[in-house]
Amino acid sequence: METQKRPSDNYYKVLTIIRFCSRLMGVDVINPDFKFNYVTAFIVIAIAWNFLCSLYTIYKDIATDWTVLLDVFAPISCATQGFVKLCSLWAYPELYRQLAVELGQIYEKYQSLGQKYEEKLLEWNTSMKKILIAGALVYFTSSCLSLVTPLFLYIFKGERHLIIMCQMPYVDLDTNQGYFITITYNVLCVFIAAFGLYAADLYVFLYLTHSIFFYDIFELKVSDLHELLQQDTKDKRVTAVINNIAEWHQYYLDFNDKCNSIFFWTISAHIICTTLGILSTLLIIILKYWPSAYAYIFVCFVWLYMYSVLGTRVEICNDQFCDGIYDINWYDLNACDQRTVLLMLLQSQVPRIITIAGVEPLSVNTALKITRSIYSLVMMVVQFSE
Repeated sequence: METQKRPSDNYYKVLTIIRFCSRLMGVDVINPDFKFNYVTAFIVIAIAWNFLCSLYTIYKDIATDWTVLLDVFAPISCATQGFVKLCSLWAYPELYRQLAVELGQIYEKYQSLGQKYEEKLLEWNTSMKKILIAGALVYFTSSCLSLVTPLFLYIFKGERHLIIMCQMPYVDLDTNQGYFITITYNVLCVFIAAFGLYAADLYVFLYLTHSIFFYDIFELKVSDLHELLQQDTKDKRVTAVINNIAEWHQYYLDFNDKCNSIFFWTISAHIICTTLGILSTLLIIILKYWPSAYAYIFVCFVWLYMYSVLGTRVEICNDQFCDGIYDINWYDLNACDQRTVLLMLLQSQVPRIITIAGVEPLSVNTALKITRSIYSLVMMVVQFSE
């Protein structure tokens, strides 16, 4: 009979998949011997080439059509976002590695504390896998959507449209050979960019989802405390349990602080580039004809709210910790333990939220504000164009 895998085994399996994806992009920061390698160099060169092609497109058409700036900005925003995310990984390899190791130690420690802890960790495994799969589907669907419209128009109407408005030097789009070379390059750019962005986002998904899960362990610890208090309020083990709960809460706060540090540029670039991508694409729809614009703008909105939902879930987790501390039966504790609970309450009043550039919280509410601002700007442009 096959034995069920323990939660730590499932975690390390997921971590192996994440490392495999990041290794293909040259950023396996979990590897203690990680350094700049030939894969990393290839990725940097590929991004630089994409920027050069965009600059060439602007140079070629700017004299006759200034809106080429909008055409180029959509792919450039993705390339910029990808480059910033890679730089963020290169900048904090030790911290990324430390968090991954600490999560593994948490699994190994708590899976041995009893069935209820192990079951909760298995729930973590299931939820984490669902989130990672959902992220993969978002990026894969995004890539496919960007290909559908140009392919449909070429097959059924014979119209030639690029997937991304980016041309290569010395390749003439007016010839059959030049068009197919460019469209092949576009397809490669789309799928490599989608995979690269997903590989970088895997660490965001991994760490922020675990930040959300920490309250589950806190809840079990409080439940153990209450069971102990029901048996004997004078039990000497109570102080140790209270201190353990306080340490767990402090670790949760520190973990969120570390996430804010390593994801500062990643989240900022993601939200800013996605917002500018939405705005430029809407202006393209108003001012000219780009068949793939509707698919791209849908994808950008999905990207915007994908991160925002994670940030909102962290905010909810902060509230859960605050309520959970209030639920502790402090009146059954001695004065010293009550002061420990009071300290936790004070810390919970200043929640550690995930922020965008340290200014706005990463949340659905912020995403809605961004959406309203985009709408206002676009309506202003529409009025001026009329």
